[in-house]
Amino acid sequence: MPSIKCPVPGCGYVTEDLDVAVVAALLTLHNNVHSSPSTAKVEVKRPCILAASTRENWPSFKSRWSEYVDATKITGQEKVEQLLECCDEQLRRDLTTSLGGALTDKTEEELLAGIERLLAHEKRLTVPRESLHNLPRDSGASSDEQIGALTQTDNEGESEPEPEKDERPQNHHDMKVTQGVIERNISHKEVQNKDNSLLEVERKDVLEKKISKLEVAGQKLDKNSGGMEVCEHFVDSSDSDMEVSEEDTENGGFMVIHKADDVSPLEKQEELLGKLGLSKYVKGEKISLLDVVTQSSSKRDLMSDIPWHVFSKILMLDYRGRDDIISPAIENSLATDETIQEPKKKATVDFEEMFAGDMDSTSLSSMPHPMDVLLALFMCSSNFLRQIICEKLFMSKLSIPLVIPSVLGEEPLSLLWSLRSTVAEFKLPSGDLYETSVVTHPIPIVSCLRVGEISRSKSKFLNEILNDQSHPTFFHRDCQNGMNGRILSEGVLEIAWYFPPKRHENIDLSRDLAFVNLRGDGESTRTAKSLEFLCKISSVVIVMIDVNGTGHSAKIDSLRLKFSHNTQLILLVTKQASTKFDEMSKMRIKKLIDSLQCKGLPLENIVFDFDARGEKNIKHLKCKISGLINMNLAVRTEEVSIKECMKLADSLGIGVDENTSECSKSKKMASSIIQGICKSGMDNLKAKTMPLQCQPWQEWAELHKEEHRRERRGNDSMDSYMDKIANDMRKLRQKQLQLIKNPNIARDAFLDSCLTDPVSEEILYFLRWLKLHLDEMSRQTVPSLQKECSKKWNKIRECEDVTQRATLQVELDESEKKLAEASFGLEHFMREIAQAYESVQYMGNEASAKTIEQMQCLPSIMAELMLLGYPLEIMDGDAAHIPMKWVQAVLGQLTKRIGDKKIFVLSVLGIQSSGKSTLLNTMFGLQFAVAAGRCTRGVFAQLLPVCTEYSGTTYDYILVVDTEGLRAAELGKAKLQHDNEIATLVIGLGDITLVNVKGENVSEMEDVLQIVVHALLKMSLVNKNLKLQPSCIFIHQNVSAQDASQKLRTGQQRFIETLDKVTKAAGKQEDNPQYTRFRQLINFDINKDIFYISDLWKGDPPMAPVNPGYSENINNVKQKLMTYVMKKRSFHLTADKFCARLKDLWNGILDQNFVFSFKNSLEMDAYNSLESELSDIQWSMKSSAMEWFNSKRNLISNRESELEKLSLDLTSECRQHLDKVYQEAVKRLDNYFITHEDRSFLEQWRANSALKLKASYSTKADSVIDNIRCEIEKRKIQIEQKKDMKAYINRIMTEAQELAENLRLQEGKSKLSEEELKKTFRKKWNEWLKTIPQKEKEDLNVVEQINDTLERVFVQDLPLLKKVQEERCLETARENCVKAIETYATDRIYLSRNGFWNMLSKDKDVILKYLNEVIENVEAVVKDKKNQINQECAQNIIRCVREAVKKLGSVLKCSNVNELEICLAIFLCQYASHPYSRISKLEPGPGKTYEVVAYGILPAFEQVLLKTFTHYKEVMKRIKPELMLQNSSRNFNFDIKKHTQMTKEKSQNIEQHVQPLIDNLFVDVQTITDKVQCFSEHSIEEIIHMVVSMESKCNDVSFTKTFRTELIVYLCQFCLPKLCEKQKRYVEDRDQRLVYERDNYGPCFERFKNFYFKFTDEQALANVLSERVAKAIENAVNMDMARTLAEDVRNNVSQLQLKPAFLKSVLSELLEVDEFREFHLYLSDLDESLQKWLCYYIDRYLFTQQMNEPNRYTTVASQKIESLTSEVCNKILAEAPSEDENSFLMWIEDFHSRVKDILTLPLEDLLSLSEGYNIVSLKTFTKSFSEIVQKSQNVIKDTFRNHTPADHKDTQEDNVYNLIAAECKGCTERCPFCSAPCSLNTPGHTEGGVNHTTLEHYPEACGTYRFTNSQKLVTESCTMLVAGDTRFSCGATNDQYHPYKDYKEIYPHWEIHGDASVEATPYWKWFLVQYEAQLAEVFEAERPDIPSSWRRITKDDALNSLEK
Repeated sequence: MPSIKCPVPGCGYVTEDLDVAVVAALLTLHNNVHSSPSTAKVEVKRPCILAASTRENWPSFKSRWSEYVDATKITGQEKVEQLLECCDEQLRRDLTTSLGGALTDKTEEELLAGIERLLAHEKRLTVPRESLHNLPRDSGASSDEQIGALTQTDNEGESEPEPEKDERPQNHHDMKVTQGVIERNISHKEVQNKDNSLLEVERKDVLEKKISKLEVAGQKLDKNSGGMEVCEHFVDSSDSDMEVSEEDTENGGFMVIHKADDVSPLEKQEELLGKLGLSKYVKGEKISLLDVVTQSSSKRDLMSDIPWHVFSKILMLDYRGRDDIISPAIENSLATDETIQEPKKKATVDFEEMFAGDMDSTSLSSMPHPMDVLLALFMCSSNFLRQIICEKLFMSKLSIPLVIPSVLGEEPLSLLWSLRSTVAEFKLPSGDLYETSVVTHPIPIVSCLRVGEISRSKSKFLNEILNDQSHPTFFHRDCQNGMNGRILSEGVLEIAWYFPPKRHENIDLSRDLAFVNLRGDGESTRTAKSLEFLCKISSVVIVMIDVNGTGHSAKIDSLRLKFSHNTQLILLVTKQASTKFDEMSKMRIKKLIDSLQCKGLPLENIVFDFDARGEKNIKHLKCKISGLINMNLAVRTEEVSIKECMKLADSLGIGVDENTSECSKSKKMASSIIQGICKSGMDNLKAKTMPLQCQPWQEWAELHKEEHRRERRGNDSMDSYMDKIANDMRKLRQKQLQLIKNPNIARDAFLDSCLTDPVSEEILYFLRWLKLHLDEMSRQTVPSLQKECSKKWNKIRECEDVTQRATLQVELDESEKKLAEASFGLEHFMREIAQAYESVQYMGNEASAKTIEQMQCLPSIMAELMLLGYPLEIMDGDAAHIPMKWVQAVLGQLTKRIGDKKIFVLSVLGIQSSGKSTLLNTMFGLQFAVAAGRCTRGVFAQLLPVCTEYSGTTYDYILVVDTEGLRAAELGKAKLQHDNEIATLVIGLGDITLVNVKGENVSEMEDVLQIVVHALLKMSLVNKNLKLQPSCIFIHQNVSAQDASQKLRTGQQRFIETLDKVTKAAGKQEDNPQYTRFRQLINFDINKDIFYISDLWKGDPPMAPVNPGYSENINNVKQKLMTYVMKKRSFHLTADKFCARLKDLWNGILDQNFVFSFKNSLEMDAYNSLESELSDIQWSMKSSAMEWFNSKRNLISNRESELEKLSLDLTSECRQHLDKVYQEAVKRLDNYFITHEDRSFLEQWRANSALKLKASYSTKADSVIDNIRCEIEKRKIQIEQKKDMKAYINRIMTEAQELAENLRLQEGKSKLSEEELKKTFRKKWNEWLKTIPQKEKEDLNVVEQINDTLERVFVQDLPLLKKVQEERCLETARENCVKAIETYATDRIYLSRNGFWNMLSKDKDVILKYLNEVIENVEAVVKDKKNQINQECAQNIIRCVREAVKKLGSVLKCSNVNELEICLAIFLCQYASHPYSRISKLEPGPGKTYEVVAYGILPAFEQVLLKTFTHYKEVMKRIKPELMLQNSSRNFNFDIKKHTQMTKEKSQNIEQHVQPLIDNLFVDVQTITDKVQCFSEHSIEEIIHMVVSMESKCNDVSFTKTFRTELIVYLCQFCLPKLCEKQKRYVEDRDQRLVYERDNYGPCFERFKNFYFKFTDEQALANVLSERVAKAIENAVNMDMARTLAEDVRNNVSQLQLKPAFLKSVLSELLEVDEFREFHLYLSDLDESLQKWLCYYIDRYLFTQQMNEPNRYTTVASQKIESLTSEVCNKILAEAPSEDENSFLMWIEDFHSRVKDILTLPLEDLLSLSEGYNIVSLKTFTKSFSEIVQKSQNVIKDTFRNHTPADHKDTQEDNVYNLIAAECKGCTERCPFCSAPCSLNTPGHTEGGVNHTTLEHYPEACGTYRFTNSQKLVTESCTMLVAGDTRFSCGATNDQYHPYKDYKEIYPHWEIHGDASVEATPYWKWFLVQYEAQLAEVFEAERPDIPSSWRRITKDDALNSLEK
C-alpha cells in the first residue's frame, strides 16, 4: 500500500510501502515518540509470566523482573507480592501445588526457583496470532527471516535482527492491538481464550502436530499511547485461539486482527445467550410453538427481541429473517455502550479514525452473529418446534444445522428427530419422483471444509454450486451482518439439499445431493468431532486450503485417515490476492501434488483457484467442481441415508436428539401400531384397522341427513319412516359398539397410549411418531393411485362415447375409492376415537363400565391437545359429516379450561390447490397438510393464543379453520351440494373468511364467488334483524406486479360487476330478488379488501426458495386482521358460543332449508341475557320504591294533623325519589347495551327495553302514590275513631285500676299468677268493650250488590241474565263436586271428567244420578220460599250431602269418606250462598246485617260447617283454588256460532282477533280489583264499560246478547272473591271495638298488671310502653318482610330467577314426581301449575328446617327483629334531658322524633299511655324500658317462628309469592299447537315486536291434536309439521284445514321455526310412552302410534335432555 505520513504536525515520519498490518504496527510504535513525558513515570512496566510459557521465555522474564525491581525500588514482602502478581492464575495454582503452603510466606528466591522448575517442562501453550500470509516476500529470504525483520524493533522504530531473543509481553491479559482498520479491510473482534479445561488438550495438540513456532515481538505502551500495545507471543496458525474464520479474516485479501482478553469461551457463550434473553431456555423448559406465537416479534429495540424476530420470520418463510437481525435501534444502543466503556484519550492521535474509512463505527465484536442466533434458537427450542423450524428452513432453501457443536460444556448434538418431518421429492432411478422424509432416503453427501485460512469464502462458493440465483443457502461473510463475531457456531455442521431441475439442459449436477458444510477451521479443536463425523458420512469431501498451507501435506493425510473406505477427496487450493506466487511456492505445491498422488489422489481432483475475485473464474470453478463431484460419485456407488449416518454419532461422542427416553419409548409404541397395521396388509386398510369410521359411520351419516331431509320417504308415513331411520341408525351404533368390544390392535394400542390427562410429553412424541409413520405409509401408496385417477379422469374428458364414458366413470369411482382408502393419517385415529365416543354416548348404558370410563376422558385429552396446537377435525372429510356429540364434548372441555376467553374465528375458502393451507401456515406458523393434489379433506380447526403484540384486540385466541378445496376435479361426481355446504359452514363459522383465489382472472373465480355469495346471502337473510354481516377478504395469489392494484383497476371494476351479477342471480335463486348488489351482503371496500400476493416461489422449483414478497404480503393481511378487523368487531365468541354457532349452522345445512331452519341460539341467549338484566333493573326500581314507601308509612301513621299537606309532600317526594331511581336504571340499561359483548344482537331491542323500563317506572310510581293516598285515608279514620273513644278509654283504665285494687285486697297474701290475671282481665275486658258505642255497619252484601247492578244493566234481558247466572253457578258447583269425587274415589288421580268416567265406566250412570240428586236437593232447599237462609238451611244441606255420600259409597271405594263429605258440603254451601242459585232475595233477620266472608260462603253456613266438621279448616285450605272460582272463570271460551251473528265465510279469523282481547280484559279486571279498597258499584259499572269498549274495537264483528251477558257474568264471578275479601277488611278496619281491642288490649293489660303488682311508676310505664313498642316492631318487620324475602329468594333460588330456568326446573320436578295428574295440570292449566311449583320452591327455601337450625324465614325475620330492636334500644338510651318536672314529657317527644321514621308509634298514643304516671328518675325508666324492649324481641321472634306460609300470605297482599310470581312466571301464552309455554320473561313482549317463542316444542298430542280419521294423537312436533305440507284445523280456522307452513296467518304472534328434522325431545317422547293411555282418555282420543325407538328412552335420558 502507499506510504503513510504521521499526522502529528511537524513530524516528518513516513512509513515504507509495506503491508497494512505492518504499517499499523509501525505507526503504533511511532506514537510513543509523541507521548507526554509526564506520563512516563515508570519506565519499565511490571512483566508477566504465564503457565503456558516455556523455558526459552525464562531469561527474558528474569531480566525484565530485575529492571522492574530496580525501577520501582520495591523490597521485602512487597517484592514477593509483586512477583506473584506477575504470574497468571494457572501458574499461581501450579506454584501452590509445587511449593506447598501459602505463597506469600515464601521468599523471592524460592518463588523464582519454583517458576523456573515449572517452565523446564516441554509442554506449553502456543498463543495464536493473526495470519501473516499477506506479508511481502523476498525470493531470497526465508520465511523466518521475513518474520524476524518485522518483529525485532527498538524504541525508535529501527529494526535489528535478534534471532535468539524471545521476549514475552509484559501483560498478556491486557494485550491489545490496533483497533482500527485500514481502507475498509480490517475489523476487530473479541478473541476467545480457552478455558482451563482445554489448556492441556491444546498443549498436546501442539506437541503432536509439531508445528513450528513463530514469534512476534512488541512493546507495551503506557496510558498515553492511545490505549494500544503490541505484545510478543507465539503463533500457531493451525490451532488459533484467535478464532479467525473465513468470513472474519478475509475480505478481498485482507485480514482481521483480533484482540485477546480474559473472557473464557464458556463465559462468552453465557453472555451471548443472556443478551439474547435465552439463558432460561437453555437448560430449562424449552420454547414451544405457542410461545413463539404469543411473543411479540415486530419490535427489535433490544438484543433480547432478536430471537423472536428471527422465529417469526422463519415461520413466515422469509429467508431474510436469518440474516437481518440488527435493527437501527439495537445498533445505536450498542454504539452508545461502546462509547461509554471506551476510555478517554489524551494528547494522542486516534489512528483508528484514520484507518476506519466508511466502515460501521459500532464495534462488530458486540453484535451477535446470525448463525449464532440461529444455533441458539435450535438449542432453546423444544424438539417439536425444531421440526417446524427445519421444515420452514427447508422451504426457504436455507441450510439446516445437522450437528450442533459443544456449547456451555454440553456434548455435541446431532439433529435427526428435528429433520424427520422435513419431506422432499427425490428422483428414483426410473425418473419418477418419490416423496419421503429427507432422513430416510439414501443420498450422496458432498461435504466441504477448509484447512487454515483461505482467500475464498467456502460457504459462498457452495451457494454458487447449489443455486444459480445466488441464494444465501449457507451463510457467508458477504451476507448481512456477515462480519459480526462468531461465538457459538464454530464447528457446526450444516446441511442443504440439491435437486436438479426437471429440464436437464445446461445443468452441472444431475442427481439429488446433500451438501454438508463445516463452519470454521477444520484444524480447530472445536471442530474436531464434527470433522470426524463429516469425514465418515461423506461420499465426496471438498477440502479448501490456502497455497501457503500446501507445504504441510501431513494435514491432508491426517484428514484422509478419517475418511470412510471409499470417500473421495477434492482438494481446492486458493491464493490470497496479494500473495506472490514464487518459485518456493511452486516447489511446495509440486511436492504436495507428488505426495498426494503417491497416496492415491488423482491429479484431476486437485483444483487451483488463484483468482478469487474474478467472476469468470467463479463460473469456471463451479463448473469444474461440479464435474469432479459427478465423476467421483460415479466411482462411489454406495449411498446412505442421514438416519444411517446418525448411527455413527454415538461412537464419536456426538449425541442424537432422538435418544431420549420419552422419544424412544414413544417410537416403540408407534412402531408397534404400524407393524400391526402392516401385518394385516394394505388392502381394505381402513376397514380393517379403523372400522368404526368406515361403513357404520358413513352409513349413519347418510341416514342422519336423510332423517333431516326425507328425500327418499316415498309413500311411507312420516312416523313409520322416521322410526325406520331411527332403528337403522341405532343398529349402526350397536354395530360400532360391538366393534369396540372386539379386539383391535391399532385402536386399542392408540387408546392405551393416549389415555393420560393431562397430556404428557411422551404422548406428544407418540402422536408425532405415529403421524410420521402414517404419512410415510401414505406417501408410498397415494402417488401411484393419484396418477391412476388422473389418467382415468383425462380419459373421461377426452372420451366422446357415452357408453365408454360410463364405463370409465365406474373405473374412476373405484380408483377414487382406493385412493381414499390409501390416504391414512393421524386424523383417522382421531376420527376413530371420535366415533368410539359417539357410539358409546349414543348407546348409553349398553356399553361396559370400563368402555364408558375410557371414553369419558377422551374429550378432555383432545381439548388439552387443542391448547397445545393440535387441530380438531370438525367435519369428517370422508363422510362429509360432523360428529356433533364429539365436537360438543371437546369444546365443552375446552370451555372448562379457558372459560369465557374471547375467540376470533378465521376461516379460509378457495378452490382446490389454491394455496389455502400454505397461506395459513405462513401467516401463523402452522402445520396444516400441504402438497399437490387434494390435501385437506373436511374441516379442521386449530386454536392459537393471540400474540401479546395484539393484546389491544380484546381477543384471547384465534381459531383458524382450514377446509378442503372446492371444485375438486378428481372427485369425478358433481359435488356442488357438498361444496355449498362447506362454503356455508365456513363462512357461517368465521368472523372473517379469507377467500383464496389463484391468479387475478375473474373467470377462474366465478365458481368460488357463486358459493360465497350464496352463503353470504343466507347468512344475511338469517341475521337481517341483527345487522350482522359476515366479512370476507379476497386474496389473489400468484400476482407478481408490484402495482397490481393500479394496473388491474379495470379488472377490479369487472370483478365488482361479477360479484353484483352473481349476487343478483343468487338472490333470485334464494327467492329474494331484492338482493342485487354485493354491498348489500357485505361492507366491501375494493381498495382495502382485495390483496394481491406474489408467487410463492422465487424462481423455478425445486431449488427455488419461498419468495420474500409472498411472506411480506401475507404479513400485511395478518396485520389488517389483527389491528383493524379484530379491533372493530363488537361481537365476540367464546368456546361455548362457537359450539352453539356450529350446531345451529350444521342443523341448517342438514335441513337444506338454511334460512328458515336456522335457530339462532346466540340471538336467543342474548335476548335471555337482556331479559335477565331488565328484570334485575326493574326489580331494583320496585324494591327501592317499596323500601321508600315502607319508611313513609311510619311517618303517615305517626302524623296527627295536616294529613293533606303530608299527602302532597309525600307525592312530590315520591316522584323525585323514583325519578332519581329511574335515571340510574336508564344509565344502567344504556351501559348494558354499550358494554355487553352481544351488543350487536341486543341493539334491535334497545328502544323497546327503554319503553318497558319507562312503563315499569310509571306503573310503580302510580302504585306508590295510590298507596300513599290509601294510608292517608286510613290514618284520618284512625284519628277520628280515637277522638270519639278517648273518654271511654280513660274510663276503662280507671275501672281497670279499681279492679286491680279489689283483686289485691281479696286475695290477701296469695297472689294471682299472670295467667289468672289474664283470664280475669279478659272477662272484664269483654264487658268494657260492650260499653263502647258501635257505629252501625253498612248494610252491604257484595254478592247482592253485584246482582242488583247487573239487573239494572240487563233490565230488558233479565230472563237471559238469570239463565246465564244459574248455569254458571251450577256448572261451577258440579265441576267442583266432580273434582272432590275424583280426588277421594281412587288412589290414581284423573283430573279430567272423561278420564274419571272411563275409569268407572260401569258405574257412570249411577254416580251421575247420585251427584245430580244431591245438587237438585240442595237447589230445592235454597229455593224453597219457606226456608230461611240460616244455620238450619246449612244443616239441611249437610244432611243432603251425607245421604249422597252414603249412596256413592255403594259404588265407590273412597280413600277418605269424611274429607269427601266436607268437600261436597263446602262446595254446595258455596253454591247455596250465591244469589244466582236462589229465586227470592235474601233478607237479613231482625238486627242482622249482611256479612259475606271470603270465598263466597255465608257466615251462618260457615258457623255450621265449623261446628259439624272437625277438619273443616284443613280441607278448606286444600281446596281454596276451587273456591276462589278463578280457575273455572278465567278461561272464557269464545264460541263463534254462539257469540256472533257472522256467516261462516266471514268468520275465518274472528277468534284469533277476539280471544286476545278477552284475555286482556281479564287482566284489566284483575288490575281493578287489586286497586280498590272496598266494593263499590262503580267497579262493576267499569267492568261493563270495558266489555262494551272491547266490542267497539271489533267493528266488523256482530256479537250476540248472549256473548255480552256471559262475558260480564264470567268477569263478575272472576272478581267476586277478591271484592268480598276487600270489603270484609274494609268493614273490620272501621269497627271501633275491633280497632280498640287491636290497639289497646296489650297496654291496658300491662297497666292492669302494674296496678295489681304495685310496680313503681318507672317500672310500670316501662312495661306498658314496651308492649306498645314491641307491637310496633312486629308491624315494622311485617311491612318490610315481603320485600326482604323476595330479594333473598331472587338471589338464592336459582329455579326462580328467570322463566326459562323456572320452566326447566318444573319439568324436572314433574319427572321426579312422575304423576300424570301433575303433567296434565302443567299442560291444561299452566298458570296454576307454575304457581303451585313456585310456592313449592319458596316454601322449601323459606320454611324447611334443617336439623336443629331455624328455617330461612325465621332467620331473616330474626335478623330484622334484632337489628330494629337494637336500633330502638339505642334511641331509648340516647342522652336524656335534665331532671325536672317537664323532663319526662320532653323525653317522650324526643323519643318519638327519633323513632317515627322506623316505627308506627304516634306521639298521641305515647302521651296517652303515659298519663297518670309520675316518673321520678328518668334514667331508671329508660334503663328499665330498654331492658324490657330488648327482652321482648324473643317474644316477637317466637311469633315469626310459628308463622306458616299461609300466615305470611295473609299478612300482606304484596307477599313474597306475588312478588316472585311477577318476576319469574313471565309471559303466560302457550303454543296453540302443542301447549308449550312461551319462554320469555316479559309479559306483553309482542307489543315490542318480539313474538312468542318457546325453549322446545312438544309433540302435538300434548295440545290435544289428533288425526281426523283415526282420532289418534299426533306425535310429530310443531317444528316438524311447520316445515312440511301438512294441514291443521281448529276453532281458530273455523274447523277449516289450513297449511301448517302458513300458521302465521292464524297465529301471527308466534314464532315457530320449521325444521323437518327436529323431533320432540326425549323428555316428551318418554312422557308419551309412559302416559299414552291416560292422555288418550283425558283428550277423548285414540292412543298415538309411538315409534319403537321412543320406547327405549329412559327416565335418565329424559332428564338429561332438559340440560341440552
